Amino acid sequence: MGREQISLTGILFVLLAAFEATGLRLKLIPWDSPDSPLYRENLAPLQNYQTTNTSSHQLKTADHPNSATKSDVIRFPLEDQQNYHYSVSVKIGSSGTEQKLLVDTGGSYMWGQCPWIFTPLSSKINTYKKLPCNHRLCDKQICKCIKKQCVCTIAYGTKGYKYRVEGFIGKIQIPGSDEISRKDIVFGCSTQQPLNLSGILGLDRSPVSLVSQLRKKIGGRFSYCLHSGDSYLTLGKDISDSGKKVKTTPFIYTDYSTYFLDLLDISVNGRKLGLSPTLFSLKNGGVYMGTGVRYTILPKQAYDKVNRAYQYYFKGKLKKIGGEYWDLKSCYTLKPGYDDFPTMTFHFEGADFEAEYTHAVDRNIGVACTAVVLGKTTVIGALQQWNTKFIFDINQNVLKFYKDNCAG
Repeated sequence: MGREQISLTGILFVLLAAFEATGLRLKLIPWDSPDSPLYRENLAPLQNYQTTNTSSHQLKTADHPNSATKSDVIRFPLEDQQNYHYSVSVKIGSSGTEQKLLVDTGGSYMWGQCPWIFTPLSSKINTYKKLPCNHRLCDKQICKCIKKQCVCTIAYGTKGYKYRVEGFIGKIQIPGSDEISRKDIVFGCSTQQPLNLSGILGLDRSPVSLVSQLRKKIGGRFSYCLHSGDSYLTLGKDISDSGKKVKTTPFIYTDYSTYFLDLLDISVNGRKLGLSPTLFSLKNGGVYMGTGVRYTILPKQAYDKVNRAYQYYFKGKLKKIGGEYWDLKSCYTLKPGYDDFPTMTFHFEGADFEAEYTHAVDRNIGVACTAVVLGKTTVIGALQQWNTKFIFDINQNVLKFYKDNCAG
């Protein structure tokens, strides 16, 4: 059966923990951990939830030890904070100030906060310089040449808010470690910050993303495994999947920077809903895995059928209630001890992905809500991805995944 989402909100903030000769290591920390910048020791869980974001929500489980560092990899610890976003702490430029960057598998650019990143350009300790306008990563479609520097206007978020980002080239530093060995990493800075974070760390396949800039070093591979405790975003050649029941599905529309997938249908409790694959075509926005959204987003036809399937399943078991909780509209009165939440399966080309966590649950108030939201495209949200390891292989153009104890 499916697993519930217990209690409240989450963005994961990632701490870049160690850079060795073998790679980078980044740590994921839950929003309600004392290590989280949003944690308030004197607040009850609901108050912490309201403090971080009144529309976000988080799974809450016991902490577990981190997994061992593997060779030839870059591993990013992720912190779970509000809205099911994930972030990393890095040092960019020469000021030594840590920057919390939102990790986004659907984003391209990497930028931090001005002016805290930089010392004056005349300083002898600078590890960066302005990105020249003729640089290959200065995208003429969204960037302009201002005082011999590449300056870009980047639309980000569901509302397309525009950020002015100044381009630079130099080193990135991980707290407590040496700089990344390359000195020509392109990044930016902005005085505007999304979601009260310092900036964005984009991981899509566009040339300017960190994945693309480090492609040879990491072998075109990165992976993550999400849960409520410490876990890692890993970049490296030697990401292991040996001895696992690995499923593989191809990326499609590979001329685009987004990691689009071929979704054929969706099942609830083992029964297919009979959705047309054209509903998930590029014309309708496509389908991809999203670390930047807390719940799965579905177009209306799929959204309605998923909710009706759960309503049918809960008939005679749970009473449907009106109103919204955590931005979710299909909610039920939760009986004490009830834990019968069916799975939702995404039928991709060549592989079925079964999501165990399908509902947002707060036992304190006795409410459970189906964790899907209405949208114009299809994005598999962070909640549904819990306890599955995903390996993005850009060179082979495939997504691999398998069930795993993401706390181990």
